Amino acid sequence: MDTLFAQFCREKQILRNATAKTLQSYADGWRAFARYGGCQCLAYLSTVRLKEWVMVMAQAGLKPGSINSYASGVNSFLTWLHDEGHTVERLRVPLAKKSRRVLKTYPAEDVARIVAYKPTTRTGRRVMTLLALLIDTGCRINEALTLTRDRIDWDDLLVTLQGKGGKWRRAPISPECRKVLFRWLNSHEHSIVFCTKNGGPMSYWNLKRDFLAVLKAVGVEKSEGCFHAFRRYFGKDYLRRGGNPIYLQRLFGHESMAMTQQYVAEDAEDLRDAHRTLSPLEGLKRR
Repeated sequence: MDTLFAQFCREKQILRNATAKTLQSYADGWRAFARYGGCQCLAYLSTVRLKEWVMVMAQAGLKPGSINSYASGVNSFLTWLHDEGHTVERLRVPLAKKSRRVLKTYPAEDVARIVAYKPTTRTGRRVMTLLALLIDTGCRINEALTLTRDRIDWDDLLVTLQGKGGKWRRAPISPECRKVLFRWLNSHEHSIVFCTKNGGPMSYWNLKRDFLAVLKAVGVEKSEGCFHAFRRYFGKDYLRRGGNPIYLQRLFGHESMAMTQQYVAEDAEDLRDAHRTLSPLEGLKRR
């Protein structure tokens, strides 16, 4: 099994161009498989034994998130085993059930206050330009930080982003976002859009410090996920305005609609606002 796993990782690296982070997730899952008693003999690999592995991890006190992270890496290996003819059955590790928690994002009024902020420093203008891109496209913070000026199509209003797993996608931007990006890029001549003064890549933590300074200046509390909260805001606002869920999935770069749904799960405020519009009793009253 170890030999097959090494071959699997090698093929993923060379043939699929898997990133170092992805390969590390495979290795972490495989180490957990050995540590918590996963079946090491291909002939005895079965659904029952995979379930037992999950239960052993749970009994050892691992959280569902950690269990599922390890299971995801092992499942990729199991899929490869089947595709390569090493197993007759397509085996899968069952995922541990996680309690569903709806993550909050910035309400529209807070986003409006943030966008209205007028910075007076270069660092302030840089973070405000970055926020404009996050709000306008729903992209991940790492996708924004790795954006280069040659991947901005000024005429067709598109930016080319490198997402998870090294996958590329094109996302539309609005004329207003184009205007903000154009003004910022006129302030430097470096390749990386959101760069240091010398043109190098930005540190996430330095950028977060600048962002928290903006929140303090406008009197807005930090939401869960910091920059990622704007991705949730984009998704919810997009659908509220009548956007197509399939288009949203493509904009986010998700492989499945299930992942997209996690970003736009209704919270109490969403349900309240919808009920005000759709309540049968309110409808009768209006008549």
